[in-house]
Formats: sequence, structure tokens, C-alpha cells
Amino acid sequence: MNRLLRDCAGSVLVEATLSITVFMLVVFGTVDVTLMLFNWQSANKAAVIGARTAIVSNPVASGITNLSSNYDPSLLGQSCLDTSTTDGNGGGPSGNCPQMSATCTPASSGGSCPMSCTAGGAGTCPSVSFDDTAFTTIFNNMHAIYPSLTRQNVVITYKTNNLGYVGQSNGLPMDVTVSISCVSYQFYFIDALMKWVFSTPSGCPSGTKKGVLIPSFATTLTSESMVTQ
Repeated sequence: MNRLLRDCAGSVLVEATLSITVFMLVVFGTVDVTLMLFNWQSANKAAVIGARTAIVSNPVASGITNLSSNYDPSLLGQSCLDTSTTDGNGGGPSGNCPQMSATCTPASSGGSCPMSCTAGGAGTCPSVSFDDTAFTTIFNNMHAIYPSLTRQNVVITYKTNNLGYVGQSNGLPMDVTVSISCVSYQFYFIDALMKWVFSTPSGCPSGTKKGVLIPSFATTLTSESMVTQ
């Protein structure tokens, strides 16, 4: 027994095996974390590209730019922004134009765009519906930047910003927000070791994978033509 305890043959192999295992975990873990950060940046870039596409494409909330023309003729050309310095409402809505907000949430196919609206002047609020063709145009540009993206990860919001004037062609100017959420990153090399750490994110669409939940990203830009060329 004493001879066995003093036997050092093979000790280098054991030490090397333990050291290499730890070293490989550190290396592959570093690669995985780097890939995760790259995914975060790609998701952020996809939100920017989505917003840049949305402001020059047909609105996903189809009909939101089709305002009723039955305004009081005396209001035509009047600003949507209150420029008065004496009524205490300077910089706010003038009351001449509708105040609208529509949030478009896609599903695996189709989607919905519930809208809130307060009519302005003698006008009426438009009725809107989800335009899947318009959404696909925006989503395809985002997906090219971030291939892991799914339709359910994207939400597009349209909201009037008090700019423009009564009777403006192609609708009133709006702030268009494209946001990305509920995207998770699965480790590539060390997923088998880390999978037990993560659970399915709560409040996310079914099918969301277990993994590190990437932060939500959103980009807001002011609409331009909002007509697909």
C-alpha cells in the first residue's frame, strides 16, 4: 500500500486533463459570451433598420394615414400644434387634428393594431387594420440583420406628434417606434452546462427558447412619406 501511495506515474496526465478541461471551459465560455454580446448588438441594429424602413413604407396600421376630409373648411391648413403663448397650452395639441396611437402586434400569421384616437376639429378618426404585406417588408429587412428574429418579437407603434396641419396629404406626421423583445440567446458551446440555469421567459410568446433573455431594444423616428416606393 505504501508503495502504491508513493507511485507518481501518470500524475502529469491527470493534472493535464484537469487543467485542459478548465482551460477549454474558459475559452469556449468566452467565445459564447462574445457571441451573446454580438447578438445583443445585432438585435439593437435590427430595431434601427426596422424603424428606418417603417418611416418610408406603408404603415402596418393600414388606414391610419387616411383621415376624413370633412373638416371645417376654416381649419384647412391650420397647424396641429398650438403655437399660442397666451393660453397656457403652447407646444401642445391645437385641437385641430386627431390624436392617434396604434400599436401593431403581429402573430405567427397576421396580427392586430388596436388604436386609440381623439378626433380633432370636425374630423373623424380613421379605422385601421393590420397590413401583413407592409409588416413583412419591414420584418424582412430586420431579419436580414438578425436571423434569429421572429414575427412575435417585433412590435410597431404609430403615434401622432402634433406636427403637420389640417388636410396634410399622406397623413399627419407620426413618431414610429419599432421595438424588439422576448429574444433569448442559447449558448452554443456550453449550452448543455448552462441550460438548467434558465427557464422560459415569462410573458413571452409560446415557443420562446430557454436562454439568456436579450434586453428589449426600441428605436423611434419621425415618419417621412410612409408610402412604399
